[in-house]
Formats: sequence, C-alpha cells, structure tokens
Amino acid sequence: MKRIKNISIYRKLVLAILFLVCFQTYSFAQERTVDDILKETQNAMEQNQNMRFDMNYKWFGTYTAKKPSISYLGNLIKSKEIIYSKINNTFFITDPTSKTSIKCNEAEKALIIQSNITINNDQSPVALLSTFIKLFKIKKVKDNGSQWICTLTTDVITQLPYGKVEIYINKETALVEKEVLYFLTKAPYKNEEGQEKIDNPRMEITLSNYKTSLSKQEKNIAKIDSYILRNGKRITPTTAYKEFKISQY
Repeated sequence: MKRIKNISIYRKLVLAILFLVCFQTYSFAQERTVDDILKETQNAMEQNQNMRFDMNYKWFGTYTAKKPSISYLGNLIKSKEIIYSKINNTFFITDPTSKTSIKCNEAEKALIIQSNITINNDQSPVALLSTFIKLFKIKKVKDNGSQWICTLTTDVITQLPYGKVEIYINKETALVEKEVLYFLTKAPYKNEEGQEKIDNPRMEITLSNYKTSLSKQEKNIAKIDSYILRNGKRITPTTAYKEFKISQY
C-alpha cells in the first residue's frame, strides 16, 4: 500500500515538474517581444568589430510567387567601422573615418567616389534593425523551434518601401538567418509563361556562413586604399583597378 502511495506521489511530482517546465517555456515565448529580440540581435552584431557573412538575394514578382525571377549572390564584410557589401557584380564600401564611400560596378568597370560626406551606414544590417524597430508599429513574434520569426507591418506610410518585413533569427546565436521584404510599390515582372505582368514584389535574403574573424584578404577587401589612391584632391585607381573609370562627387 505504501509503495502504491509512493508511486502516486512520484507521478504527481513528475506531472507537476512537466507542467512547470511547459509553463515556463510558454511564458518565455510569450514574454519575448520583437523589440527585445531585435535589440539582442543588434547588440550581437555590434559587439563583433569584425564580421563576414554570405547573402543570397531572391526577387519574386508577387507576394506569393514560388519561383524567383531574379537571384543574386553577395556577401558583407564588417571591419571595425568600414562596411563592404557586394551584390552580384556591384560592391559598396563606406568608411566613416575617411568620410569616403565607393560604389563599384565590375561589369561596367566604373568606380563612383564620394568624399567628405557624413556616413552613418543606414543600410547596414545593424542600422536597419534600428529602423525597423522605430518605424514598424505592428509587431508579432512566433516561436519556430530554433528560430524566432519576427513579423513587422505598418498601417501608415513610412520612409521605407516595405509594408511588411519578416525576420528569421537564430535563437542560439541571435543572428539574422533570413529576411523577407514585401514591397509597397508595384513593379513589372515576367511570369513562368514569359508574359509581362505587374504586381507587388517581395525579396528574400538568406544570410549564412557567419564569421567573426577576418582573413588578411578579407581585411584588404574592406579597405578604401585597395581601390583608390589619393594625392590631395586627386584620386586615381590602384594598379588592380587601373582600367576602371572614376567618377567623383
């Protein structure tokens, strides 16, 4: 009789523990807000002075299209304050210290230089998170196993071209793994039959292969001096870019 009673107490204890665990897990998921999660991600990216990751851009003609009409590969390198980002054949470098930015189209062999400008890297992944937090008022978070899915929407016009953004964040690393951007403005596209259509597009960006230490080559890639030489106000391309035409602003 005593053994049966002990077994009954044991079962109740197990059930109580399971309930407590489930309740805590549920409560944690409910208590996490989009702002909390994005700020944690922002901090994780800001704490690393050096960072590199790959990006895969996919452009879809509509919100629901399954096949992308355009697909590009790219990457981003953060070396202290300098941000280098590349999409297909075009790369951008912004250096707040020297107040210089470069846009390079490798296919057209063109370098566009802007000097003596204030650079705040508003389009960097870190800065965009701040923008999303500030401008999107309707925010929801979903627990997706190993990821948080943060959905941000707006019912008013903002300075951003998106009406909705989905951000997939790795719970363990707090780093962004995917962004889905739903554009407000309609754009032309070709459907699978090759017919010209117009609709609201969406863009999916997958981020992968994060690194928090840079190789010597990656550090050189993220240097303004790897592309241009300055002698007073005169700017010329480096030997590696001697065939590129420079436009100055």
